[in-house]
Amino acid sequence: MRIAGLCGLFLVAFGTAASAADMPVLRGSQGMTFGEPVYFRWQGTYVGGHASYSSGTSDFSEGTGDLIAYMLNGTTIESEARVSKWTTLPRAGLSSAGWGGFVGYNAQWDDAVLGIELNYTRFNLYNSASDAVGRSFQTSDDYFYNIGVASTASVKMTDLASLRLRGGWAASWFMPYGFVGVAVGRADVTRSATVELTATDVSGSSPTRPNLAYGPVTKTDDRSGAYGFGFSAGLGIDVALMANLFFRAEYEYVRFGDFNNLTINVSTARGGLGLKF
Repeated sequence: MRIAGLCGLFLVAFGTAASAADMPVLRGSQGMTFGEPVYFRWQGTYVGGHASYSSGTSDFSEGTGDLIAYMLNGTTIESEARVSKWTTLPRAGLSSAGWGGFVGYNAQWDDAVLGIELNYTRFNLYNSASDAVGRSFQTSDDYFYNIGVASTASVKMTDLASLRLRGGWAASWFMPYGFVGVAVGRADVTRSATVELTATDVSGSSPTRPNLAYGPVTKTDDRSGAYGFGFSAGLGIDVALMANLFFRAEYEYVRFGDFNNLTINVSTARGGLGLKF
């Protein structure tokens, strides 16, 4: 009887263990690693702020050409020598720290994320350049010219905004993304050009033809709050910190096609925090 009882108890215990082995493990029965974020869904509206550092170049080479062309309009020296096309100013570098914010919306399908975003940065990108060039030559009307051109230009960009289309890949708690868009910048631009020349009659056929002198004559153009337009492209990553809070790091390149006769390129690195609703 004692042996039969032990055998029965063994069979009951074996059956119970086998049944337990066939049961599914309850979700959440294994604890998460400390500090590991829960699954983050990126769909929805979000806002945030960022700090930034921007650097770039301003191409002043054609910055005063229109001013020179205006002063020499209708002259032989401009039509033949194209004085307004002379490069009198160089490229120059500019850099500044800044701050700003962003607002956008994401739509998510499985791991694919598409969105639209408005990004704004406030900074103080400033640079200036000045130079002069002089040349001598003879034109078809038998005048020998000595001409000097001096130019100065400065730019102080204060605002940059871009409207972007974003595409990202949701890998649970982080999302790398790329974007393209259009950009607008605002800046104070100052330009000035001075032209001075002498023309000596070298024909020898008409002693009544006078020698000519012109200048120095200066024309200046000052614009506060001038706007320039261009395109934007970049890469970044959003990292979930909490259920609705994420960290962002990104790089953006902006090229302005014509900023009041200046060409400006700006590269910006940003780090910030965002809140998703």
